[in-house]
Amino acid sequence: MDGGARIVTAASPTPRLLDTNASGPGANIWWGIVGLIAVEITVFAALIASYYYYQVLSPGWPPESPPPLLLPTVNTFVLIGSSIAIAIADRGIRDGRQGRLRAGLVASILFAIAFLVLKGMELADKDYHWDTHAYGSIVWMMLGLHSLHVLSVLLKSLVMAVLAFRGYFSERRYVGVQVNGMYWHFVVVIWIPIYITLYLSPRMGG
Repeated sequence: MDGGARIVTAASPTPRLLDTNASGPGANIWWGIVGLIAVEITVFAALIASYYYYQVLSPGWPPESPPPLLLPTVNTFVLIGSSIAIAIADRGIRDGRQGRLRAGLVASILFAIAFLVLKGMELADKDYHWDTHAYGSIVWMMLGLHSLHVLSVLLKSLVMAVLAFRGYFSERRYVGVQVNGMYWHFVVVIWIPIYITLYLSPRMGG
């Protein structure tokens, strides 16, 4: 022995680098979007449940005549078109087709703008507001919140489009496009129960 204390230290683990090309469940951001969508589903489910709760408690619900179907029905098809466009973009970059990625993103942006314009026209034509009565509050809340979600995916897709035209994405690096598409599809799908609740259910069952 040399008379000195021997200090034994564990070998430092090799740092693990993030895989910048990871996608799907292998990417942290994929799980982040899944968690966000789960939270958002809960929020919209609570709003839809509140609508039917008020309906049960309030005779003569809705107090206004059933809302017109034309603009929201057109907007439903606009959203479906946007979902198809974003799917084309996602599939395109996975196949290494930059043109399809860019075309799909641009088309989805145009669809989102069309949706917001039509939604603005619909809301401007309503003769009640969020503070008129309970029905007005829940309708404006649901439509306003969903429109904000459409605006958010529009802004996200604008960022994706700028990156796409700069050649940032490839068939190996596309997780940004993937998670943007996941959230976009969620915004489209959640519109269906909103559409049924606000526009179709007042016409059912007298």
